[in-house]
Amino acid sequence: MRWLQSLTFLFTVLMLAACGSRNTSVEPALPTNTAVPTFTSTPVGAAVGAGGGQVSTPQPQTQPAATPAAPAATATPDAPMATIGNVIMNVRGGPGTNYNVIGTAAPGQQFEITGKNPGLGDWWQINYNGQTGWLYGPLVTATNPQVVQIALVIPAPPPPTATPIPPTPVPVPTQPPAPRFPYSLVDQGQCQSKVTTFFEGVVYDRNNNFKNGVCLHIAFGGPRNTKCTGCGKPSGTWGFSPFGGPANAGTFVEIFVVNCPSSGWDDPRSRTKDFSNLTPLSEKWSMTVNQSVGCVNIAFKEN
Repeated sequence: MRWLQSLTFLFTVLMLAACGSRNTSVEPALPTNTAVPTFTSTPVGAAVGAGGGQVSTPQPQTQPAATPAAPAATATPDAPMATIGNVIMNVRGGPGTNYNVIGTAAPGQQFEITGKNPGLGDWWQINYNGQTGWLYGPLVTATNPQVVQIALVIPAPPPPTATPIPPTPVPVPTQPPAPRFPYSLVDQGQCQSKVTTFFEGVVYDRNNNFKNGVCLHIAFGGPRNTKCTGCGKPSGTWGFSPFGGPANAGTFVEIFVVNCPSSGWDDPRSRTKDFSNLTPLSEKWSMTVNQSVGCVNIAFKEN
């Protein structure tokens, strides 16, 4: 029986194959399990898949680039400034008083400091109205001076100015001073011890000739007597014997030329007491008499 069943099954298969060749109809294959894709968001402009669905295009997973950290902010110090005090200052072309003055700065003005001089650093280089100027540091108030650097360009000092030698003045001949009096005392004379004290002398004119009629006065303890030259004596000669004997020790005597009195002066025997005008007309000859002396050759000369 088994072989009959096999034959029947074979016949059935052949018949089915013959019918299939005539109708060209094929049974659909059984569906197979398909992996369900994982959908991701599609960016704008993504391609649309067949059947109206979106085609998911795998995108490479990239990490965002690390943004470098911003450098820490560094505090910028204020620009160094020079403030003028309560005086008007000279602004010079270089760091020293031997440089020319290029301008002045008024009290309270401020200027940016752009440098300093080497060494002592006591001069500030400033921006002076668009040009380079220099201020003497101790006379201004500087802010932030610690950031000031040595100036890159420092002008050379000007050559020293030769000091002009003043011309040697030509000496002007000096004129002798005008005489104070019409007569001058030209000789002190000589004095020797005598029994009786006396004084004698002469008067010359401008030509050294004896001159008569000139009055002289002797004074000791006040006005005493006036005599004239040539009056009872040789030409040009005058003389006094004022004490009539020894003089008192310590007596101070003066003799000088005066205007002649109005009368009595030409009488050799008179002792003129007219003392109305005893204005000196010469320097005074003087001495202190401590004992009896005789003095001679006391001379006056007309100027």
